[in-house]
Amino acid sequence: MKMTIRVKLLLIILIANTALVLAIYIANKVAFEKSFTAYLENTARSQLQNVVTQVAQTYARHGSLDWVYRGSEEWDSIVHHFYGLSEGERPRDRLQTRPPPRPRERNEAGPRRRDGPPPRLNNKKRLLIKDPQGNIIMGTAQSKQTSLWFPVYQSDHLPEPKRHKIIAYLGVEQSGFVRNEFDQLFAEQQRKQFIVIALVALLVTVIIAVPFSKYMVNPIVLLRRNAKTLAQGNYDARVMIASKDELGLLARDMNRLADTLAQNQIARQQWIADISHELRTPIAVIRAELEGMIDGVIASEPEQLMSLNEEIQRLTRLVDDLHQLSLSDRGALTYNMGKENLYDLLARTFAKRSHQIEKQHFNFALLCDEHIEIECDEQRLSQLFDNLLQNTLRYTDSTTEQPGNIQVQVTQQAEKITICWQDSAPSVKPEQLDKLFDRLYRVEEARDRKTGGSGLGLAICQSIVAAHNGKISADLSELGGLAIIIELKR
Repeated sequence: MKMTIRVKLLLIILIANTALVLAIYIANKVAFEKSFTAYLENTARSQLQNVVTQVAQTYARHGSLDWVYRGSEEWDSIVHHFYGLSEGERPRDRLQTRPPPRPRERNEAGPRRRDGPPPRLNNKKRLLIKDPQGNIIMGTAQSKQTSLWFPVYQSDHLPEPKRHKIIAYLGVEQSGFVRNEFDQLFAEQQRKQFIVIALVALLVTVIIAVPFSKYMVNPIVLLRRNAKTLAQGNYDARVMIASKDELGLLARDMNRLADTLAQNQIARQQWIADISHELRTPIAVIRAELEGMIDGVIASEPEQLMSLNEEIQRLTRLVDDLHQLSLSDRGALTYNMGKENLYDLLARTFAKRSHQIEKQHFNFALLCDEHIEIECDEQRLSQLFDNLLQNTLRYTDSTTEQPGNIQVQVTQQAEKITICWQDSAPSVKPEQLDKLFDRLYRVEEARDRKTGGSGLGLAICQSIVAAHNGKISADLSELGGLAIIIELKR
């Protein structure tokens, strides 16, 4: 039989209930035996108390315990009184109905001995007595450990007894035969009751556990079925579990997983389509110009060759950016961390592009403390700033009459450094801010690729910042354009 969760749950419930029934049975048996033993002891004490006075009176007449022996008339009377027999029930009365023996027979046989105590019936106990020193007079040596003893004082027969001198100890011994017989009867009754209780409990458990286990396992079956569907590539499958327990939380997590997988599939398909489109465009341009030169339609002049070279360089940059992003996704990019001066990194970036900045009539302001140091990879952080600068130079309006503005402000705090990179108009729509870091995303789809980029610059910036355990986000700039906020740990 396959050990499913439902079967395991049923077994656990059955085992737990069986153990509970056994525990109740054992506890009830122990409690009953203790209570019954206490009852027997209290009964024995009450019976002994009834004959204490008679023993004290007999002791007062004789002055000793010499009258206690098997066949003694006084002792037989006490024993019969203890057993609760009437005068007509005593063996002495039955013996007196026989004809009296002839005097000669009495002389030959010696003094006639009375019969001992009446034979022990199944519900009788044996009466015992010992002297103050603990010597057994009536009984056996084993009676010292197996009997309940009660002291007899010399003045117990007086109206106002003064208990200062013990003359004897009365005891009662439970018959081993009677106790064993009762135990067997009790055990048999308890066993029968236990079997009935166990069967009823197990039956009720099964009646309750079967639908309960189905109720508990049914969400797991739905989750398993949904997981199989997701594994087959169908990301539209959803599991509907309304409960708020752990299974309900797992169902909601699985639905979120399905949403994520569906989004990733769409993104992957879009990513492949965008890459093919980006690669096809420069290749188509190069192919058209080369075919024109081959057919003689386009002259093989230096200007045409330079145009081909620009397309090849643009294609090379795109391939390099794609390769860098793939390395970043795989975690294969190496970072050589060290202490670097942040002001020097920014200054070198602007110095590198100073000719282009002047040519496009940009004004820039670098607001940064010259002594700020940061733990970073110099090459990657320089690439980050260069990508941001190229993005600004490419998309920000700037003319001789109305120059564009670039402002980089660095603020430092106890645990982080914030870099705010701002430029002037044009800006982007607020709903487009979150998409700027998506790969191959352009604000204007019809933008000329000769002036626009590949759409991978900000995505590369995001991967570099993430490798430095930092955060990057986009916002509207106070200068009228776009603001890129970078937070790096010190």
